[in-house]
Amino acid sequence: MALRTSADNAEDVAAGFRMLRDPLPEHATEITSLIADLYSISTSLTSLDDLTKNRQFRRNVAVAKEDLDLVQTSLKYTLEDIVDFFGDIEVQKGSNREVFKRTWLSLTAFFQKESHEPLPTRLAKYKTFLRELEDLIKDKFPDTSLMSGLRNNFKGLLIQQENRLTPRFGGLSLGTPSSSTTSAEPGSPVSDRRPRNRRSYERARPSHRSPQSPLSPSSGTFSDIPPSAPDAPGSPTTTSTTTTSQSAASNTLVSDHWAKRVFLDEITMTPIPYVGESSKCLGDHSPGVKRWLKDEGFEELFQLAFTGDSDLRVHFYLREDDHRARILCKAPHTTRPSEYFCMPLNLLEIVRVGSCLNLCRRRRGGYELVLWANFKFSTIEQMVLFFCTFLALRSQDAGRPVESIRDYELDNEEELFGGQILDDNYLHALRIYRDKVSGAVRLQASVHKGEMKRAPVWTAFITQYLGTRSWIRRPDSKVVVLRELRQTIFMFAADYTPQKTSRGAHILQFTNRADAQGFVETIAELANTR
Repeated sequence: MALRTSADNAEDVAAGFRMLRDPLPEHATEITSLIADLYSISTSLTSLDDLTKNRQFRRNVAVAKEDLDLVQTSLKYTLEDIVDFFGDIEVQKGSNREVFKRTWLSLTAFFQKESHEPLPTRLAKYKTFLRELEDLIKDKFPDTSLMSGLRNNFKGLLIQQENRLTPRFGGLSLGTPSSSTTSAEPGSPVSDRRPRNRRSYERARPSHRSPQSPLSPSSGTFSDIPPSAPDAPGSPTTTSTTTTSQSAASNTLVSDHWAKRVFLDEITMTPIPYVGESSKCLGDHSPGVKRWLKDEGFEELFQLAFTGDSDLRVHFYLREDDHRARILCKAPHTTRPSEYFCMPLNLLEIVRVGSCLNLCRRRRGGYELVLWANFKFSTIEQMVLFFCTFLALRSQDAGRPVESIRDYELDNEEELFGGQILDDNYLHALRIYRDKVSGAVRLQASVHKGEMKRAPVWTAFITQYLGTRSWIRRPDSKVVVLRELRQTIFMFAADYTPQKTSRGAHILQFTNRADAQGFVETIAELANTR
């Protein structure tokens, strides 16, 4: 996330605290202090953003980068949690003093419990550390001993924040306070953010039908590297991006899976500079993996061929019982047998580097990413579809669920808008992204709350519609209608139906007027800058 975006998020949260100040005069001094600290943090982040763009300080910026990432990530989680509490006010549908009081008590108790210090102390530490980083970059003799102590404090805090099993709000740029899955018990603060009851609009993972397949070595858990066995003969491949044919014995789930249609839809193709390493896999070769997958009940979903400067083929597999997802790479050789590499999706994270997507594993306590495979793309659309498909398949895996999605943002895409929509009776986060490299603009709806938070539901590229007359209209204060929209959906048809008018136009039902207005204004700005 850009430093300036973090600065904007801090100011958004400061604005949110204002709604608590008037109803709670007995806490007005504390709340005013929080607001002031948040604006101070925003100012420091903006200043740091300017420094990072100044060639004069390039060397010092490189030295400070690790500390910047540390404090920015921890701050992001803190702001997300605050926004989550603001959402309790909306969920309780009230503006009376008791609602604000419960929210304030819940918020203060939560932060005290998480880090054994009040929220004002945490914000003061962020503010101090950021100022010391400014001095470091400017060669103004920062207090290194103070920074060392704060650094260790933030590292410990970040471990708590990232390991917490409680769902977290996924995007600070969603502007207005969000709905929450949790509300305070009357008369008592909430110290645990785990939702007590799932709301009707919250998506859940597909059900886990069977605790284990007949040949599984343990209950729903599988080794990263399958046992060695002779390779299955005669595996069919394709010469272009397409799906593979399924035998008559294939199960219903796999044969009608949404992922089989993703790369078949006709979409625009916006080129991106074809730079970076060739497509390759750096994992451990597993010669018996294809037969092992079959024995474990996995069926092939689709395969992709990367035919630029390599002939790597990538296959995705799924098991019906628990929606367990795996990726398999095939590296052909002319003088020796092909090599196969396989990994569960929930052990991988995805990172964009130039025109490539890196699939990486975490090690050393989660602080280091190690490259497992590199896939090179020539268009932004193909890259985005792969990225979203990977996240969606991994999110829907009920065998060993990923508790929180850390890699939900695609590097070199900037988020221009974020708001909440009611989409097929679910609460989704709708965002507008613009790729900094190609200029392509797209919409993405993601799960907003709960165990699948930040998982993509659909995406649609809209660059070609910007500036088109009558493409967008706002018939109601909370409703926006788009005449055309080519959605790529990452859900089963039974779980998601796009909302359309009788003439086939797409309906975006926002939860509040401000988000609807912000969406329309952002589209207008994009159209004017083309």
